[in-house]
Amino acid sequence: MSSFNMALLEGGVDMEVAVDFKGMTALLDEEVPGYSCGEYGYSVRAGKGTIGSLWTFLIHAYHRDDQEQRLIPLGRMEIEHEETGWCNLCVPPRIEQEMPGADAADWDGKLFSSFVFQLLNSMQSRRYIELPGVLPTH
Repeated sequence: MSSFNMALLEGGVDMEVAVDFKGMTALLDEEVPGYSCGEYGYSVRAGKGTIGSLWTFLIHAYHRDDQEQRLIPLGRMEIEHEETGWCNLCVPPRIEQEMPGADAADWDGKLFSSFVFQLLNSMQSRRYIELPGVLPTH
């Protein structure tokens, strides 16, 4: 894993996104099915939440050739509604991630960091955030 990927996973991501909660979940529904890293695709599922305020989403990978599409736990992210009408995206540092099996399945963080970079690239392409350039996803 590159040092940039490692820094991302160790420090996490916490940023305000120029879209409301509904727009952010629409982005997830529309974009995530197209994300990939090698032979793996991604699944995002809602976890715990408080309606209209804060939702936790669980990130999993699956091998695209696996007929059963067994899910590999990677990590989680939180999307919180802000009073401005926008939302806050938080990917907690990896040490704070509590997903049993995540380290064993993605010990170097390659799959998880690729997901996060693809998500950030999608938000930039929709002009929800500004980045200095496109982030590497593989």
